[in-house]
Amino acid sequence: MIKAAVKRFIIVLMLGLSPWALKAVDLPKEMKILADSAQGLLGNSRLPALNAQWMEIARELNDTTQMEAAYDNLISHYYRLGDIDSLKEATYEYMDWCTRYNKPDMRYMYWRQYIQRVTEKGMQEEAIAETARLHQDAEQAKSKYGLACSEMCIGYNHRMFSNNVKLCLEFYSSALKHFVEAGFYEDAYVVSLNIIQTNLARGEYANAIEYLDRMPGLIEKMKRKNMPVRPELTMRYYQFQVIATLALKGKKAAEPFIAQADKFYHENMNTFPREGWLGYKILCARTLNDHKMALTYLDSLMDYHHSVGSCYPANHLLKAQFMEQMGRFEDACEVYKSYAHINDSIRSAELDEQLSKYTVQFEVDKLEHDKLELRAEVNRNLFITSLIVGGLILALLLVITFYYMRSLSLNRKLDAANKAVVKASHMKSSFIQHITHEIRTPLNSIIGFSSLMAAGGLTQEEIEEYARQMESSNAYLLDLVNNVIDIADMDSQTDDMPKKQVNVDACCRECMEAVRQNLKDGIELQYVPSSASVTLCTVEVWIKRVLLGLLNNANKFTESGFIRLSYSEDKPNHLVRFIIEDSGPGIDENYQDAIFERFAKIDAFTQGTGLGLSIIRQIMELVDGNVRLDTSYAGGARFVVEWPQ
Repeated sequence: MIKAAVKRFIIVLMLGLSPWALKAVDLPKEMKILADSAQGLLGNSRLPALNAQWMEIARELNDTTQMEAAYDNLISHYYRLGDIDSLKEATYEYMDWCTRYNKPDMRYMYWRQYIQRVTEKGMQEEAIAETARLHQDAEQAKSKYGLACSEMCIGYNHRMFSNNVKLCLEFYSSALKHFVEAGFYEDAYVVSLNIIQTNLARGEYANAIEYLDRMPGLIEKMKRKNMPVRPELTMRYYQFQVIATLALKGKKAAEPFIAQADKFYHENMNTFPREGWLGYKILCARTLNDHKMALTYLDSLMDYHHSVGSCYPANHLLKAQFMEQMGRFEDACEVYKSYAHINDSIRSAELDEQLSKYTVQFEVDKLEHDKLELRAEVNRNLFITSLIVGGLILALLLVITFYYMRSLSLNRKLDAANKAVVKASHMKSSFIQHITHEIRTPLNSIIGFSSLMAAGGLTQEEIEEYARQMESSNAYLLDLVNNVIDIADMDSQTDDMPKKQVNVDACCRECMEAVRQNLKDGIELQYVPSSASVTLCTVEVWIKRVLLGLLNNANKFTESGFIRLSYSEDKPNHLVRFIIEDSGPGIDENYQDAIFERFAKIDAFTQGTGLGLSIIRQIMELVDGNVRLDTSYAGGARFVVEWPQ
């Protein structure tokens, strides 16, 4: 604003006028003149400069209405030209402005319009990415209007990129419902036109008519809220009414609508680009299969493009097709030749333009490079001197740092080794203490009962009872010794053990049969194999040890109900997942974290060494697998084993 004021002051001085002449400058009047001029130059190369002056004065006067109008005019200009880069820049600048001035709905509306234009251009990646950003932004802001806009964009994306008309119409309908419920009738009008256009493109003229019949009610709602329908939207409505009626009922029934559209167009000619009107007329003629009329309007469209310095090869291709359908084959051939020539010329011109851009950029880069070289030459001597001194200092620091870090590393390794030794010593002592305790109890039982039996004087029932107790203690000691041996073997083994292909189904059935021999009465043993054949390359004895251990553990604690083994292949993660579950009492949450520790027993009155689950975990660590308790299971206990393939 200050710069603008200074600029006018200087101009006045240069003209020989007094500074007080500035007072004579009527900024609102000047702004109106600029606005009228800029709004009449849509699609003209002079518009951006004129629009910038309009915006400058609007900002100086802090006129938000004119600022908004200037943004709308600039965005409409780039929209009409199809200049996506400039359109994005102008749209995002306006969106920032809307944020500053608390106009969230306008921000989402123009964001939606930008996405629509990108979609029309076939820029799939950009359109989908922008739609995702709009949807996320609306969700975070909890904006119903923004979410409805995103639904509208998603529908348009489905229509253009996936040709999924069903999903397109679903999202359009959802957006329409939300717009109507929230009272955004103009947006409801726009999305209704999109639904109508989609149905027309599919030849679903009856569906199009259904929505066209609803439009007067929507227009009435807009009038009650003093919301005028923009001319370009009214024109689309009239045109769709004409096309749908032509297709369903013929030209005679469509004549009132044709007259209505023609009248509205001629009353608002400055509002619509002529090429859009001529395109509509061509579509009408094609709907009636009137190739002669279509060709007449197409020639007018090509003349218009020629007058504004544009050339579209697609027009020549369409003209040739019309001539071919009319039986004018010789003329069609000539136009096809023109199409090929023009298409090749345009492509060549585009390549030349691109090459020119690259050449100019190369020259700019070369000049920049030379500039950098000169600057480097000036500073090179100073740099070399600094480098030598700095290098010496750096070398000294590196030597000092090296010896310091080496000392720290050795100290850390020594400390870690000492801690490992201490930990191993503690583990060894703890293990020996546990083993001693576990051996002492059954051994004392055996010694005691043996002494009683040796003393004599016992009844036959007492002798049998003492014998059973001694047998139980012997079995416990044998189980304990076997588990200790297993632990020692696990500590000495690695994953280099010999492996082979194991049929998982056969392995599971063997384990089930082994458990069935000692199964308690009242327990049902269930097996659920995978539907597909599954194999594992592993140590067979290890997988059997894990499955039998978990099945026997379930049998130990389950008094009635079921024990179930199932498995499935998880191909994405390259593993086989086993599930062992039962209907037993489950595991108290106070013990769930400790069940895989050595000598962990959740029930002191249940026979067992407390080493079984520890051995299972040790095996799973060797195979880089995992075993865990599913704490979400409430019907008993469920263990999940994930064995890598």
